[in-house]
Amino acid sequence: MRAKSHLPCLMQSLHVDRIFETDAATAFDVIADHAGYARLPGIRSAELRVEGHPERNGVGAERVLRLPGATFVERITEYRPGVSMAYRIIESPLPIEHIGARLLIEPLGQQGARCRVHWTSRLRATTRVATTPVEIAIARQMAIGYALALRVWARRLR
Repeated sequence: MRAKSHLPCLMQSLHVDRIFETDAATAFDVIADHAGYARLPGIRSAELRVEGHPERNGVGAERVLRLPGATFVERITEYRPGVSMAYRIIESPLPIEHIGARLLIEPLGQQGARCRVHWTSRLRATTRVATTPVEIAIARQMAIGYALALRVWARRLR
C-alpha cells in the first residue's frame, strides 16, 4: 500500500475593487444577474443549470459560464440583496480548488448614491508540481477578469 502524497496547503487570495456611481441595490442587481455575464468580454454564454431558492439567482443557484475553450460552473453560497453575494467554482478545467469568492458592496457617502464593490477570491492549486507558480498565474488571470467585469459594470451603470 502506498502512502498518499499531500499537496501543500498554500493558497492564493486576490482582491479587486471599484467605485460605482450608483446605489448598492442597483449595483447588486447587475452583479447578481447571471444572464448579464454573457455581455462581459470573453464570456460566450451564461445560464442557470439549477435555480436558487427563494430567488432564482440566489443561494444554491448553479451558473454555467462558457468562455472560449473553457466552461466553469459556480454555485451561489451567499445572497444578500444590496449587500453581498458569494460563490464557489465547483467545475472547472483549471487545476484548482476554488475555496470561494465574495462580492461585497460598500455604500459610500451620506446619500448612498455611490458604492464600492469589493471582489475577493481564494484558490489552491491541485497540481503536484509547481503548485505556487500555478496558483499565482491563475489568481492573476482571475484578478484581471474580475477587474474587467467591474469596469464594464461600473461604466454601464453611469
